[in-house]
Amino acid sequence: MKTLKVVGVLCLSLLTGVIYADSPMHATYTGSAELERMKQLAGSWHGTHVMQGKEQEVRVIYEITSAGSAVVERHFPGSPNEMISVYHDDKGRLSMTHYCALKNQPVLGLKSSTENSIALDYTDGYNIDPAKDVHMHSLTIDFVDDSHIVENWAMLSEGERKESDPIKLTRVKE
Repeated sequence: MKTLKVVGVLCLSLLTGVIYADSPMHATYTGSAELERMKQLAGSWHGTHVMQGKEQEVRVIYEITSAGSAVVERHFPGSPNEMISVYHDDKGRLSMTHYCALKNQPVLGLKSSTENSIALDYTDGYNIDPAKDVHMHSLTIDFVDDSHIVENWAMLSEGERKESDPIKLTRVKE
């Protein structure tokens, strides 16, 4: 009798798992063309970037999460300066919140896109007075090919736009 109860509980657990996994709540999300393009970046990337006159190595990891409804981008993973950006659709348009080492969180929304480029601009933010505080204000990602992208970030400081040097990234073959 005890064995029968254990088998029954196991069968019920498996059945519940199958029903739960196939529920609409867990169906994989298909989003805007821009979000779907961002999903194609999943994996590890490396490259170089000039900061304060010095060339430094850059590592970036892209991960798809939340049943395909978001892409997490990690710059400088595992370092004290790690920064996270989360891309998702907001009412059908690509949006991104950047958790910056500047200790603020600008929100960038889709400005334009082509087959080979996505441009995002500041729409809102947290811990930011956009008229005074230094913050990331725009990002353009150029898709060179399946293994190469270029990120062009710009920040706003005291109302003045400051472009950073391009971050040229190459996909790490796993």
